[in-house]
Amino acid sequence: MIKNLIFLLFSLSFIFCDLIELSNIIIREHTSIGHLLVKLNTSINQRYSYRFVNNNYREIQQYFSLNSTTGELRIAMDIDRELICIHHRHNQCKFLLKIFELYNEKLYYIPIIIDDINDHQPIFPYKTSEIILHISENSPPYQSKLFLQQAYDYDYIDNQNQLKYQLKNFDENFPFILELNNDLSNRLVLLLIETLDRELIDSYNCTLYVTDTNGHYTQLYIKIIIDDVNDQTPIFEKDIYSIELSENTSINTKILQVHAYDDDIGLNGEIIYDFTDASKQYNNIFSINNKTGVIYLHSLLDYEQRTSYLFYIEAHDLGKEIRSSQTLINITILDENDCYPIINFQFLPEINSNISNDIIDISENYSIDKFFVKIFIIDYDSFNNGNISLWFEILDNNNNNNNKNYQEFYLYQINNLTYLLNCTKSFDYEYQQIYYLKFYVNDFNLNKLLQTNKILTINILDENDNQPKFLQQYYQLKIYENNQPNIILTKIETFDPDNGENGRLTYEILTNENFLPFSIDNNSGILRCLDIFDREKRSNYTFDIIVYDHGYPISLSSKISIEIFIEDINDNKPIFEYDKYEFFLEENFPLWKIFASIHAYDYDLNTNLYYFIENENHFHINQYGELYLKNFIDYELKNKYFFFIIVTDNFFQTSVPISIEILDINDNKPQWKNPIKNFTNLFINKDQIKIGTIIMKFEAIDYDNITNGNGLVNYYLNENYYFLNLLNNGDLILNSTPIIGYYLLNIQAKDNGKFLQYSSLIKINLFINDNNTNINKFYKINSLTIIQRFILLITLFLSIIFIFIFIISMILIIICRYRKRKYLSYIKYQKNQLNNNNNTKLTNDHNHSIDSNSNSSKLSLEDLHQKHLVDHSSSPSYTGANIDIQHHEIIKPTQTTSDYYSNSSKHDEDTDELADEQRSTILNNTEWSIEKILYPDWLYKDILMTSKKHLNTSTFNNINSYQTSIDEKQIISSNNQSSPKQVRFDYQKQIRSYPHLNTTVQQLKTRTITTVSNNDIHNTFI
Repeated sequence: MIKNLIFLLFSLSFIFCDLIELSNIIIREHTSIGHLLVKLNTSINQRYSYRFVNNNYREIQQYFSLNSTTGELRIAMDIDRELICIHHRHNQCKFLLKIFELYNEKLYYIPIIIDDINDHQPIFPYKTSEIILHISENSPPYQSKLFLQQAYDYDYIDNQNQLKYQLKNFDENFPFILELNNDLSNRLVLLLIETLDRELIDSYNCTLYVTDTNGHYTQLYIKIIIDDVNDQTPIFEKDIYSIELSENTSINTKILQVHAYDDDIGLNGEIIYDFTDASKQYNNIFSINNKTGVIYLHSLLDYEQRTSYLFYIEAHDLGKEIRSSQTLINITILDENDCYPIINFQFLPEINSNISNDIIDISENYSIDKFFVKIFIIDYDSFNNGNISLWFEILDNNNNNNNKNYQEFYLYQINNLTYLLNCTKSFDYEYQQIYYLKFYVNDFNLNKLLQTNKILTINILDENDNQPKFLQQYYQLKIYENNQPNIILTKIETFDPDNGENGRLTYEILTNENFLPFSIDNNSGILRCLDIFDREKRSNYTFDIIVYDHGYPISLSSKISIEIFIEDINDNKPIFEYDKYEFFLEENFPLWKIFASIHAYDYDLNTNLYYFIENENHFHINQYGELYLKNFIDYELKNKYFFFIIVTDNFFQTSVPISIEILDINDNKPQWKNPIKNFTNLFINKDQIKIGTIIMKFEAIDYDNITNGNGLVNYYLNENYYFLNLLNNGDLILNSTPIIGYYLLNIQAKDNGKFLQYSSLIKINLFINDNNTNINKFYKINSLTIIQRFILLITLFLSIIFIFIFIISMILIIICRYRKRKYLSYIKYQKNQLNNNNNTKLTNDHNHSIDSNSNSSKLSLEDLHQKHLVDHSSSPSYTGANIDIQHHEIIKPTQTTSDYYSNSSKHDEDTDELADEQRSTILNNTEWSIEKILYPDWLYKDILMTSKKHLNTSTFNNINSYQTSIDEKQIISSNNQSSPKQVRFDYQKQIRSYPHLNTTVQQLKTRTITTVSNNDIHNTFI
């Protein structure tokens, strides 16, 4: 109620307000947004409030903005006249805006006119830009019209008959013109001005252009199809069809096919074949296919009843006005009884002939090596009646054979029924103009000989047999590029001995090129150039010049080759064959082997090109442009190379990009990623895992290309466990309930190489238990890795070897200690024996006497043992002794020199045991000692010397002592410090002779004592 009251009061305010009407405001469409149209407030001291009147052009007000304080009216949206005045496109676009000022109660009337600009192109009122029109081919000219709808334009300017129409791009002999129809429809008209014939041209094409005042245009493609009318009559290929039929021809045999053609289309051009009304009497003997025109034999023939048949076949179309034509069929029946041989001639196509009269025309220059007649003979009889032969004779013009100078002919037999005829010498029209050859053929029937003859007439034609000749064999001309055009190059000179027209010559240029920049005068033979040459575009021209006479019927001619060279100027840079090169190369391609060839060329002559590669060390190019692989390539490291090849002629250079894609080969085997190590343990509780669960995901990587299969990895389980299923993607699935226990899985990862496959194997320890099973009973030695098992085995083997060596060492030590005790007991026994034999003298091998009165002291063996063997337990070390034995030569040792040492306690040995051992040793005559066991001979081979003089016996003058001459004080010192098992002899004076400690028991018994010379005593060391 309140709203209605307010509205009523506001409406009454319009009645009593002041009305102000402004002049027209003209706005060009698409005027910029924010443009000021009018400002209603002219005073700044008063208060104003402007509003649009609501019921006034609400849809128009949105395009304007009104400042309620200042009264500024501006453009708020883009103004498009064709959208705003959609119903007034062809009239002036005008509307009235009403604005009310509240405080002063003023109502403003503002007329707005939107001025049009040409911003649209004309439009044809068709769905597509191409239309098809039809017109009958019998439409009369200047009376037949094709109507077209005019185009329209959204712009107001272009709708005042300002559009222009024009036909373009129409076919040759276009039979229509464009007119504007002046009737009420105001349509465009294509007026026919020429007679139409669909059989010549079945359609026309053109383009209709419409253009407005601003140059905007639209195209309408028009195709005019000529509709056919039945104006053509069917025409047979032949007026008469003649055939010969054997009287034994079988029923339904295809005899003949007649054919007629009609240039009309559709039903107007569809042809039906049938017998004419007068020929339908032969329907019982022959039949015809109405569609194909094939004539069949309908009943048997009898030569004795009728020898031939003549009838007509009619062909008519299916047009509304039927048109028809007829042809004659001539069928000759051949008799199978009493047949005469037949002679048929076949002539070459290039020879003029009259086949019906057996007449041929042969040129006088016809080649003697070429056949001109092919002769066929045939006899339809069988057996001997069908065996025939052929011969001929040459008749003169008066039909007599007396002329012996006739032309010679030769008959070649190809087979029993085919012959070829040629001449054996050339024809000459001046000698003879016509020849008659009579051919005979007969069979070999002895009862009744049948013969046939046939005359062949040969007409000799006169020929123009002299051809023009050139004075030179060929022409080679040179001209520099950038020449002056239309200059004379040379004059071609020829001659022809013929007279009249046969000797009149004409020159022409023969070439397959579309344009040749040369011309020749037809009568004089002067050759000129027509163009300025560029050798880089073309370096030479080769063409022929033909000269021919005007002989009739054959014009003879000759031709000569002309070669023109364009001299070069160096002005071009090298060019590669292609803008870029792409190659494919396998990664195992061998080094220094050609895999590609790059070719560049230079239009200049005598240019040497040099190739090199920029910033790439894997490839090499030689001076022939052949690419080599210089360093090894690997697809897995780099699968594509891109570089530039530069070619230079030492002045210009050009580069071309090279792209080489490396093709992968299968040269990597799969590498395990999950699991990484062999014998990985996999524990499964069968009570807690479900069937179908993936218990493990195997993954291996192959660095080869996966697209060709080299890097595509499949997985295989070598063992056939019923409860496991390994998929190709590496998923190990539990597909049934397993049995508790340990399983060794051999998983193989294999690639899909085409020619060679690689694989990797990994072993997995699978332990299956349940809730009641302790998994540790399976995880024993099987849980050890291969390295751990190998270390355990090596440790066990070394332990066994160490125990064996220890046992052998203990046995050797026990044996040595036992022999040492034996030896010490024996020494003790010998001391007693030596005291009893004190009268035995020591002599050498050369019987030198020993001075008994020498002042040298004698060292007895007992004293020696007392001094050297005083304390066996302390293992003394003898540092040296100075001993000089007078009247003795130095005696070289005859056996191995060794020293004796011991570290043993005093032992009391049983005398009987020692005596038994001694007796056993003497009886066996065997030399033995503990030293030979403990210190073998090879230890002292460097100090052994064999005495040049062999000693027979070695005796002591006094068994208890040695006579020694002491120049200085005899020093025998004992080192009180312990030295482990070491005996050492040293000297201060020269020692001539002394008994060595390695003297064996046997030597002591036989009085053969080993002595050491003074030169060797310093080497005696243990």
